[in-house]
Amino acid sequence: MSDEDNKIPVDTTNDTPSEENQDLNETEPVSSATIEDWRDKYLRLIAEFDNYRKRSARDFGELVRNAERDLIADLTEVLDSFGRALDTDHKGESVADFSKGMSQIREQFWSALSKRGLERMETVGNPFDPGQHDAMVRMPSDQYAEGIVMQEVSPGYRLGNKVLKYARVVVSQGKAETPESAEASGE
Repeated sequence: MSDEDNKIPVDTTNDTPSEENQDLNETEPVSSATIEDWRDKYLRLIAEFDNYRKRSARDFGELVRNAERDLIADLTEVLDSFGRALDTDHKGESVADFSKGMSQIREQFWSALSKRGLERMETVGNPFDPGQHDAMVRMPSDQYAEGIVMQEVSPGYRLGNKVLKYARVVVSQGKAETPESAEASGE
């Protein structure tokens, strides 16, 4: 192929621009009043957006403060109960009665927190999950299969789907090897 075969044909019959193209290429001068009007609208839009952003931040902050206020109000009731329990002269009161009072305060405290969505995670008997559990130790167990939580050292809590505190647990490593099972396996 020659270079002439590779050339793209060009239509040269109408070399003058059409009236339509001339209208697009020629721009009318914009008056300073129009420019000032658009500038004013732009500045107002920026100011409105800035006010909206500040109002949204203020409203969100107020929402958080109201939620905190409600929780703190409930917790002051628990604090008052602790104060009454500790300020009382416990002479002649049995340890069982004092313990019962402390249990009631604990229930009052738990009620205030669970009302806002706090949940205690169930652990014992469930498979170990590193997304919810913190394994403290692995121990042999005749009761639980390998990888199952056999004891809870400290409870875990979640709020909604988010883990707030991992449960500290003891995980089963399966049945303990007995001398008979070790001999059977050839060790």
